[in-house]
Amino acid sequence: MRIAICDDERTYIEKIKNDINSLKTHENEFEFSEFESGEAFISEFSKDKYDLIILDIEMKDLNGLQTAEFLRQIDKNVILIFMTSYDKFVYQGYEVNAFRYILKNQPEPIYLKQLSDTIQEYYRNKKYIKVIDDDIEKELLTVDILYIEVYSHQIVIHTLNKDYYQKGKLADYEKMLEECLFVRSDKSVLINITNIDYIKKNQVFMKNGKVLYVSRNHLEKITKAFLKFSRNRWG
Repeated sequence: MRIAICDDERTYIEKIKNDINSLKTHENEFEFSEFESGEAFISEFSKDKYDLIILDIEMKDLNGLQTAEFLRQIDKNVILIFMTSYDKFVYQGYEVNAFRYILKNQPEPIYLKQLSDTIQEYYRNKKYIKVIDDDIEKELLTVDILYIEVYSHQIVIHTLNKDYYQKGKLADYEKMLEECLFVRSDKSVLINITNIDYIKKNQVFMKNGKVLYVSRNHLEKITKAFLKFSRNRWG
């Protein structure tokens, strides 16, 4: 896992590295790149170069938020977290699609759990299912799936760019994706919680603007799942 750390305090860069290395298992191998300014980071940044970026916010000249805005113009998908001593910038962090906003001065167990959750997010983002597209088998990342529905006796997998028509049962996909935050909105639709923008009454607004309706029997479950995901992300 390729991790870039950008913080103008050298001692804190070393602390972050040590804390992340404490989470290392046989599945987790970490490779670090270190930067002490936003300018230095931007000068060598390129798309798909890193799997995780950790940014301080309060840095001289180019701050973390400005750095993140530039990075997002080049790479919209890399996992980005802010690690800072200040909570006043949390809403700006949301605007650049940060996965987490971690306070440096919070209790150690909470801080380490948030780091661990971020590592797990990386591995979750790598999960995929196999689909048939034009008679060719391909791998489809689960994070790219908006929702899956039953339509005219087929399974339709909706992504931002394309719909895939497959054979099978929705229950099989539900079981396959149970660890990837997919929840039913009714008996024939399975929604990716991570691609929900917001929920209003019985309507689910997806990140691509699509509006899906939730049945009364499933409204409480999908609302709780989305709120839990949102709290974990910004808690």
